[in-house]
Amino acid sequence: MNYRPNRNLVTRQLDGKVVNVARMRGSLFVCSNACCCGREDLTNAPVPEALYHEQWLERRLRNIVHLTVGGCLGPCALANVAMLLFDGQAFWFHSVNTDTAVIDIFAYIEAMLDADRVLPLPEALVPHAFTASTWQERPDRRVVEDRRLWRGSAARPDATPACEIPPEALQIGPGQLVAGTAIAPAITAMSGPAAIPRANGEVVFEAPWQARAFGIAAGLNETAAYEWEEFRQRLIAAIARAEASPEPFDYYACWLEALEGVLAAKGLVSEDELRERTAEFEFGERQEVF
Repeated sequence: MNYRPNRNLVTRQLDGKVVNVARMRGSLFVCSNACCCGREDLTNAPVPEALYHEQWLERRLRNIVHLTVGGCLGPCALANVAMLLFDGQAFWFHSVNTDTAVIDIFAYIEAMLDADRVLPLPEALVPHAFTASTWQERPDRRVVEDRRLWRGSAARPDATPACEIPPEALQIGPGQLVAGTAIAPAITAMSGPAAIPRANGEVVFEAPWQARAFGIAAGLNETAAYEWEEFRQRLIAAIARAEASPEPFDYYACWLEALEGVLAAKGLVSEDELRERTAEFEFGERQEVF
């Protein structure tokens, strides 16, 4: 009987042609020039794209371990991220900023191919390793609390994309809308320490989060969640503390402090909820406007 190798044959839908698809031992995905990775304008290091491709060719990995240099992989706060899939296991690396780190990744791949099995991370790659998948243990075996819900869209009310405020909404005049909320005269007419920053008579925000905080405070006041005078007094007190501090003064940081205080006082949110939500933004668990 003549030997006939088994092949991974797939019928292509476009033209019905039968194609032999090489089954890879692994894939190396490299984030480059997306929202953060390789963005030198954001003070991140450039991604050594050319070296990734050179190493891939020199080590003759085509049809064995595929290389994809492309878009965002997710853990944006770390930057210059790469993910290696090998024998069904995922390995995540961050801060792959140097030629040495790239070469170490390919040396690791080649060592596993030679051993024909998954090997522990080499010492050189340990500082770059992290976990980004729920089914993986952390390298140090510490327990992680994955709080998100995955049981259908109905259980994930926060899964909708973050609302980006267009540039034109960052300059708001009296009586205009903030995120769909009319600005009450008592708000726009505030004077003294609590007076809203203006430029040529217009309410001006320097960042989208400031406009959102403004809109939340105004909207909750419109729904009678609290009296505006209560918020104003908290704002004045926060401004006084900020002005007495050696730190640079930020009016809307005081505004946010006053908003959080009045929400907690009215029982609308708890201090624990505020801390948790702050941590979610701080650690990239919620979308933010870039």
